[in-house]
Amino acid sequence: MFRKITKKIEAIYKYRYFANNEKAAYSFLVDKIHKSTDIDFVENVWQLDHFREVLQPRPLDLSGLKKVLVLAPHQDDETIGCGGTLLELAQMRCQITVGFLTNGAELSNPSNSVTIRREEAKAVCKDIDAEMLELGIDNIDLSITPSHVKELKSWMEKDWDAIFTIWPVDQPPKHRLCSYLVGRVMASSNFNKPIVFYAVHTDLLPNFYVDITAQIDEKQLLLKKYESQLRAQCYDHLSKGMDAWRSRFLQVSSTPRFIETFMRVGASGYAEFQQLYQKSDTHRLFKGNDACIHSFSVLKKMDID
Repeated sequence: MFRKITKKIEAIYKYRYFANNEKAAYSFLVDKIHKSTDIDFVENVWQLDHFREVLQPRPLDLSGLKKVLVLAPHQDDETIGCGGTLLELAQMRCQITVGFLTNGAELSNPSNSVTIRREEAKAVCKDIDAEMLELGIDNIDLSITPSHVKELKSWMEKDWDAIFTIWPVDQPPKHRLCSYLVGRVMASSNFNKPIVFYAVHTDLLPNFYVDITAQIDEKQLLLKKYESQLRAQCYDHLSKGMDAWRSRFLQVSSTPRFIETFMRVGASGYAEFQQLYQKSDTHRLFKGNDACIHSFSVLKKMDID
């Protein structure tokens, strides 16, 4: 099935030739399709072991999760990607720790934005009774140091039942850099439990889901606490729409439902993603983002063990 999808996307990619030579109405559309799907990268992802068979999403059993770590590139990613699931885990008395990898600094207001986003994140973590950790990578220059790596490794080695982290193919370059960082550090740690990917901007290929219909209103309230981010984009609206669209994986029903989707893999599966990152065209992988490209090149050479 995925091979058929890949061929269809490749066909779309070939139309770029015509888009570059004809000033037609579809020129902009084809260009946007290519940029948003990362055809070369996604095609390689689908060749990994985890995608060689059609994935049939099934309910994610949360009952065995007593202690989880959630890693988020930015303050709000955790809520957009798995806020409903975190609310469910909180209700089940699961011990939740949310670790933010970057400080959320914004070019328009570097100093104040860090404080604002930290306070917003604290309010969200309070509502789900979660401990909050901050790795503190500068969100503008994205410099990753050995001390960041050491601290992140210490987070991971606390006997978690699962670690939730960003989908490696998520669209923003910074999310991809964070995914690579997490994967590299995880490979050198003693963590050997399930890794659960969640998506924020780019939907993933799921093998598990959590029905959050009962939590959708609370999830919306959590998202509204990130006021600074909602002024730029209606993430609450977009998130609710995505959670509704994902309910197509459930049996047909006329009742509105909402689910969050995940890909759960083992450590070996995550290692494959790291190899894929290293083989990919770095400029394409990070959309020409100079800070990400530089940080990635430094991280690749860093002795993490």
